[in-house]
Amino acid sequence: MPIKVSRYPSEYSVEPHAIMWRMISSYTTCIYESEDDLDFYEGASFTMGNACQFSLRKYKGHPQNTCTLYLPSEIIDVKEIIGFVSEIVSALCIPGYAIAWRRGVRFEYGKLDRPSNDRLRESEARILALKIASQQQDRYASTEFIKNSVPKYFPLSSIDLMPSEPRYPEPHWEQIVRNVISHKSNPRGPFALGYATRTREGLQVTDAGIGYLNSIGFFCD
Repeated sequence: MPIKVSRYPSEYSVEPHAIMWRMISSYTTCIYESEDDLDFYEGASFTMGNACQFSLRKYKGHPQNTCTLYLPSEIIDVKEIIGFVSEIVSALCIPGYAIAWRRGVRFEYGKLDRPSNDRLRESEARILALKIASQQQDRYASTEFIKNSVPKYFPLSSIDLMPSEPRYPEPHWEQIVRNVISHKSNPRGPFALGYATRTREGLQVTDAGIGYLNSIGFFCD
């Protein structure tokens, strides 16, 4: 289901229903700063389809490298909330291992552990590469530029920082990024899907790639 992102803060009251170990910048370029009765926060407001509105926020007091998913306070049915959260997670391409908590799961206030299996995988790195390259001149980025930019969008875990056995001492996450560019024939990769073309040193995002990023709310209208 396509997602649209707004340039402006949501005007409805909200309640939190999921927490992700990702920055808001992982999901959109359309980030604003605002405040409410709780504190100052960075946020982004979205509409999924024609019905579901939601926000991502990061308050000053929240753990680093996280963002929280909020739905309008008027949505109170637990089954409906769980359904919306699942749809949003899928539409934003948020992997399950990135979710620290979601509605329906017991939550202990003040305790938020990052899942032990949360690391950069190729499926997520493919989308990150598109997002990074799409913001550059001519929508082009070299593999080296993408690698240098990934930490701005993705909170590297201890697993990510471990040396890669095939390319020691290169960190594991850098090999994952390199695989995105080198695995040209992967049927789920950006090249096979028509989202990017391979260049001598990296990739260039196509119009179809921009359309895909627009459909997941990465760019402002």
